[in-house]
Amino acid sequence: MTQTNSIVSKLVVAFVAVAMVFSSFAASASAQTTEELQQMINDLLAQVAALQTQAGQGSMSSASVCPYTWTRDLTQGASGADVKMLQQFLNADADTRVAAEGAGSVGMETEFYGPATAAAVSKLQVKYRSDILSPANLVNPTGYFGPSSRAKANMLCASAPSVDDEEEMTDDEEEEQDDSSVTLGGEASLNKFEVADADDDTVQEGDEDVAIGIFTVEFKDGDAEISRIDIALESAGGGTDDEQDPWDTFDTVSLWVDGDKVAEEDANSRRSDYLDDADGSIRFSGLDIVAMEDEEVEITVAASLQTGMDDGSDGEDWKLRAGALRYFDADGVATTEGSQGDLEDDYSGPSADFTINEAGSDDELIAKTSSNDPDSDTFKTETDKKSDWYTVFVFDLDTDDSANDITINEIVLNVATTGTTYSNLVDDAELVIDGTTIDDVDVVATGNEAVLTFNVDGDVTIDAGDRVEAELMLRFKSMSNSAYEGSTVQGSIDSLTTSIVDAEGADDLGNGQLSGAATGEVHTLRTSGIEVSVDSTSAEVTVVTDPDNDYGTFEISLDVTAFEQDVFIPISSASTSWKLVDANGATILSTDTASTTVVISSSAEEGGAGDAFYQINDGETETVTITVTYTPGNVTPKSARLQLVSLVFDETGTAVKTDDSTWNALPANTFRTDVKTIQD
Repeated sequence: MTQTNSIVSKLVVAFVAVAMVFSSFAASASAQTTEELQQMINDLLAQVAALQTQAGQGSMSSASVCPYTWTRDLTQGASGADVKMLQQFLNADADTRVAAEGAGSVGMETEFYGPATAAAVSKLQVKYRSDILSPANLVNPTGYFGPSSRAKANMLCASAPSVDDEEEMTDDEEEEQDDSSVTLGGEASLNKFEVADADDDTVQEGDEDVAIGIFTVEFKDGDAEISRIDIALESAGGGTDDEQDPWDTFDTVSLWVDGDKVAEEDANSRRSDYLDDADGSIRFSGLDIVAMEDEEVEITVAASLQTGMDDGSDGEDWKLRAGALRYFDADGVATTEGSQGDLEDDYSGPSADFTINEAGSDDELIAKTSSNDPDSDTFKTETDKKSDWYTVFVFDLDTDDSANDITINEIVLNVATTGTTYSNLVDDAELVIDGTTIDDVDVVATGNEAVLTFNVDGDVTIDAGDRVEAELMLRFKSMSNSAYEGSTVQGSIDSLTTSIVDAEGADDLGNGQLSGAATGEVHTLRTSGIEVSVDSTSAEVTVVTDPDNDYGTFEISLDVTAFEQDVFIPISSASTSWKLVDANGATILSTDTASTTVVISSSAEEGGAGDAFYQINDGETETVTITVTYTPGNVTPKSARLQLVSLVFDETGTAVKTDDSTWNALPANTFRTDVKTIQD
C-alpha cells in the first residue's frame, strides 16, 4: 500500500466515525435527559478513539508509543516526557485508562504524574498482579511506577502491537489475566480504624519521609477500596507561635503501604496545602488502597520536615489524628466514615504522638579510656639531644548514638610532670586522631602542669556511631641536668565540655552532648637505669596444726633490663619497698602477733662490694623475685595481697650507696598478687 492510500484509508475511518456520532446523536436526542445525552456522547467519542486506534491514529494508540523504554521510577509529583508516554501507554488499554475525559484522557495526555495517573498505574498493577505485586509480597496496588511496574510496562511495550491483542491472546493468557485481577466482593463496612505511634516517636528537622504514625484499617462483610483519608497535624503545645504551625514545620506528608509511597501532599503553605488551616488538616484523595475482607491494612503516615527550625522547636510535641475516611464497596457504593474507631471528623479522636527535635539534637561525643593506653613505662631520654617520640596517653572518642558525623575543631589535653616542670622536660607535642596527625598546638605551662590546645580545624571527622583512638605523643628535651633523672609525665583529658572540645554534628555540640574523661598512666624519664615488667605473680596459703600459725606466701617475679649502664640491686630487703594490703588496698600494719619475712632472689650473678648485689649488665635482662611470707596470728585482717612499691638500684655496687636510684612500681594494680584468705 502506498503512503497516499494509507492516509486515505485512515481518513475514511475517521469520517465514518464522525458520521456514527452524529447519526446516533440525532436518533436519540429527543428521548434522553441531559445526563444521558452526555453519557452517550462520551461513549461515542470513546468509539471514535477506538476506531482511530485501529487506524493507527490518535495518541492513545500503544503503537504510537511502543517500542519505548522507561528508565526511571515515577510517582506523584513527577513530570516529564516519559510521564506523557506512560499516560499514552496506559490509555491504550481500556482497563488502565487514565481518564475518560479532560486532562489525561485519550489525546489529552500531560507530562504531570497526578492522582489520576497513579490510579491508572494501580489498575496496571492489579491487572498484572502476578508479575508486579505478588513477587514483592504486596496485596494492594501502590500507584507507584517502580521497578516491578516499570519492568512489566517495558516488556509490554517492547514492540508495537501489529494485531489486536484480544484476538491473539491464548487461552492460558486469558486465564492468567483473569487470575491477576482483583474483584471486590460483598457490602463492606468499616470494622476497625486504629491510630498508633510510629516505632520511633522522635524525629528531627530535615528528616525525609520519616514515619510519624500508623493507621490500621480492617473491613468486614466485604472488600473495600479506600479512596480518601483526612488527617490533622497539631502542635501539642497549642498556641499561635510560628514554630508551632504545621506549614512552618512540615514540607510534605505521605501515605505508605507495604513500604511503597501511595500518596503525597505538600504541607508547607497555609493556603494551598491544608484542607483547613485552623486545625492543620490535610486531605489525601484519589487513593486506590484495596482492603480485603477481615484483613488488616497498615497505612504508615510519614513526613518530610523543614530545616532551620532551631528557634524554639527543639523537643516540640506533635499529634497526628485521623478525621474521615471514604471507601467504596464491590457495588461501587461510597461511604464516608468519621466516627468509627479512632476516626473523628472533628479531629478529636486518639492521636499518634511524636516529638520533633532540632537537627543534631541526638549528636554526641564521649571521651573514654582506651584499651590501648600504654602501661607505665620508662622512656629513654638523651643527655645531648632530643628524644624519640613517645606515646604518653591514648584515649577514645566515641560518637555513640549520633545521628550525624562529628567534626572536631579543637581539643584540650593536660600533661602533669614530677621532678621538674613541663617546660624543662617536653620539647614538642602531637595528637594523632584516627590516623590524622595534629601538630598545631598551643601550650600554656604553669610549673608542673600544662594545658595543650590542639587546633584540629575540622581536619578530623568521626563517622556517626564510630569510636576512634586519639594518641598524645611527646618528644623530650635533652636531659643534661642529672637532677631530672626519674622525672615522670602523665596525660589526661578532663570531662568533656565546650571548653575542652569544640565539635559539631548537624550543629555545634553543647555541654549536654559532651561527656566522659580519661587519664593515662604515669611514665618515667631516664637517660640510663632499668626497665621493669612483671614476669609472674603467685599467692598461696599454708595450713599447719595450729590455725594461728597458718601463713601466706606471696611472690612477685620481675624482668629487669639495664640500659645505658650496669646496675646493682642490693640482695638485702633494702633493695625493695613493698607492703601488704587488704582487698580494698588498705595497708596492713605490723603488730607483735603478726610476722613477715622477705627474700630477694635473682637469676643475675652476685657482684659489687662484698657480693652484696645482684649485677645486671648494660643491655641484659635478669629476673628479680620478691617473696614475702605473712603470718597474721590472732589479729585481723586475715586476708592480704603483696603490693610492690619500688625497687632500688645502684650503678657502682659500692657499700656506701650515695648514688642510689629508685624505680617506682606503676601502675600499682600491675605490680601486685591476688588476695588470699590465710585464716578463717
